Amino acid sequence: MSEIPRNPGRRPEGRSDGCIARAIKPVVSTLLALLLALTGGILYAQSGPSAGQPLLEASVERRTVIDGESVLLYIKGEHLTQLPDVSALSKQFDVLDSRRSNSQVVEGGVVKSQFLMRFELLPKNLGQTVIPAFTADGISTAPVTIEVVERGTPGAVPRDKVFAEVTLDKDSVYVQAQLVMSLHILDDGSLASVDPPLPVIPDVQVERLPGGDQRLETRNGEEYRVHTWRYALFPQKHGRIEIPRLKIPGSVRDPGYGGGLIMRSMATRRIQIRTGAVEFEARPRAAASTATWWLPVEGVELQHQWSADIASVTVGEPLTLSLALTTRGATSNQLPEIRPPSIDGLRIYPDVPDLQSQPEETGLLSRRQEKWSVIPQRAGEIVMPPVTLKWWDTKADVEREAVLPAQTLMVAEDPNSIVQNNPEGSDGAAAEPVAAVSQADPAPADDNQLLSAGNGSLWRTIAIFAIVGWLMTAVSWALLAWRRRRVQARRAPKNSTLETQWRELRQASENGDASLFRQALISWARRQWLGEPIAGPPDIAARLDDPELLSAFQQFEASLYADQSQAADTRQLFRSLQESLERRRQPRDQHDLLPSL
Repeated sequence: MSEIPRNPGRRPEGRSDGCIARAIKPVVSTLLALLLALTGGILYAQSGPSAGQPLLEASVERRTVIDGESVLLYIKGEHLTQLPDVSALSKQFDVLDSRRSNSQVVEGGVVKSQFLMRFELLPKNLGQTVIPAFTADGISTAPVTIEVVERGTPGAVPRDKVFAEVTLDKDSVYVQAQLVMSLHILDDGSLASVDPPLPVIPDVQVERLPGGDQRLETRNGEEYRVHTWRYALFPQKHGRIEIPRLKIPGSVRDPGYGGGLIMRSMATRRIQIRTGAVEFEARPRAAASTATWWLPVEGVELQHQWSADIASVTVGEPLTLSLALTTRGATSNQLPEIRPPSIDGLRIYPDVPDLQSQPEETGLLSRRQEKWSVIPQRAGEIVMPPVTLKWWDTKADVEREAVLPAQTLMVAEDPNSIVQNNPEGSDGAAAEPVAAVSQADPAPADDNQLLSAGNGSLWRTIAIFAIVGWLMTAVSWALLAWRRRRVQARRAPKNSTLETQWRELRQASENGDASLFRQALISWARRQWLGEPIAGPPDIAARLDDPELLSAFQQFEASLYADQSQAADTRQLFRSLQESLERRRQPRDQHDLLPSL
């Protein structure tokens, strides 16, 4: 068999297709590998343990916080449909500031939704404080525990060089006596603003005093500015009394806290400055005191002034006696009433007293001014007895007396009410009447007729003067009675009986409105004691001579005028008044104080 020869100039059939396949194969393999890698990455991103899954976590900037400083809390969430409930924070913290931001990012080809919540928290208590767990979409964070330590604790570096202290001018005082408290705030110059509120201290009446000063002081080699505020404290019960830790809001300059490039130097951060708790002793009323009204003060001055010269007074001429009681170290509500004496020949009508308190740097200067309308009823010498007021000197710790000396009035008869007519001559003989005889008379009258005519004219004159004098006296008495009724009408509610006022007082106590209750209480008291000065609830307790009721009413007054008033229990105040009246209850025919309703 012969071999068929090959043709060298011709390429065998199918050779060109194989070359193309061999050239394309690496490209296809590379593309498939890239496709598989991309697909695998996407599948891994969609099914991985962290991508696309909800996330919620909480963290703080630091775990040790100095008392009075804030701490930042961050709550981060991803792929959540709701925000966590953070209301539980207010139980353990004061929330000074809160912010929230939302964002969306792409990671691994997946869009992630995120939020970040930031809270500036001020712990309320010392020691360990737990930030509770937060929950959203069924996912919860882990609780976070921080430690709140006092300033000066070793190893605790303060964030701000701002702190506060409280000092007292004495360690113990008598109940209702004045104690001066000073609040000092120290800073290194970073303090931008501070506004101390009026302290609220249980069982203590607080009055703000002027004279907050500033000075420089060096401590531990550093210079501080010291700002001072003063307050007058009046304890209303005896025993150990604690002044709680005070919270003073303020702000410090913090360029890194906010603001733009221009305003950055003016940026401030809010802070809350805390003080430590302080105690003092309130001693009970001194056992050696013999006064009916407990008045512990540093000084007392009793002055008086008459509206006219009492050495030359006329019957029925009204005078005004002004009495001024001035004290140091007491509120105006603590000053006792000076009651007018009962004197034969004088009628005395007291006016509503004027109460004033003037805060000074060293304490309260208070004054009670009484005005009495004094009307003499007879001629002659009338002596008003001395007025004595016992008070307790808190500086010397002894009882003293303030005395207004006796006053002597020289009263003369009213010349308008005296008929000066002398029917007899200077020698005691009857004055001869002068009779003019007209030329038309037929004959002069005899002596008996002249005497009869003269006596008739004299008695008519006397009768006229007597009637005029009686009318003037009646008019004077009527004017005096009218004036007295006007004074009583001003002090007593119109068209209202005592029982009606008592029912209104009871209704006001049940409503719980402190201001309305006080108004109803004073209206009832002025109706009860017509013509008597009732300036406030303490005057009512003084008339009932009830120390416990006086203390309750003084606290009630303090709660009304305090900057941060506390809710007064008007029902309890009404019950206390009712019990006090029951203890003094008398038969109905002896002016019973408590109505039977």
